[in-house]
Amino acid sequence: MTSRLTFMAPLAAMVLVTAGSPAQQQPTGTPPGTAPTGQTVPSQIDPSALRRLTLQQPGREPRPDAPVPMAINWGAAAEDAQLQARENRRFDTVAAVSQGNLPFVRPTNPEAAGVVATRLPVLIPGSAALGVGDEARTLLFPQENFYTLSVIAPGLVVEVFGTRLAHARAPDPLSTRRLNATNGDGYRISETEYGRELSFNRYGAAYSITVECDQPTGDARCASDAYVRNLANSLIIAAGTPDAGGQ
Repeated sequence: MTSRLTFMAPLAAMVLVTAGSPAQQQPTGTPPGTAPTGQTVPSQIDPSALRRLTLQQPGREPRPDAPVPMAINWGAAAEDAQLQARENRRFDTVAAVSQGNLPFVRPTNPEAAGVVATRLPVLIPGSAALGVGDEARTLLFPQENFYTLSVIAPGLVVEVFGTRLAHARAPDPLSTRRLNATNGDGYRISETEYGRELSFNRYGAAYSITVECDQPTGDARCASDAYVRNLANSLIIAAGTPDAGGQ
């Protein structure tokens, strides 16, 4: 039997949701509230898959109606996870994790159990950066090639979306440069009607963080780039597993 390596050991227990809850498709309406707490759902990486990691291009060109899963750099993700593990040594034991002492927010919906089958690094904001306390509700809707995390708090909604699906390639080098235009830290930040949106590429996947406020001009979390940028800087690799081909 192939041995397995726990991905990001200090956060291995994660305590996302009840382990026996079936994964479901993301609902189109209002998601359910909370689910009973259960056993932990560790995320793991197969060491043999890590040895096969390469950044190969997909075998066919992506189209809007036929997106292609892009290769994930799991080697880089594992290195970052180990670095994060060293920085969060106090969460090193299952006992600490089981007591809820997590550096990232904990999803409570049953659908979150499906994260064990998500084939890209699942990035979750740090609790300190969110600064929403116990009043927030956190929901995770994972699929094989993408996921959505929603944090709902009084006056604030934060959404993190990650995907490894490419729907199209830029038609020319100029378009590519414009699409990839970022500031010094690699983030693309734009103002929206209700707040801020930040996007970036990492490990071969695309991620975005959307912050919306009830009072976008009067709430400092939405009135400037500082809050969404701090969320991006706090992101923690909480889950993710390579597919059978190590991608």
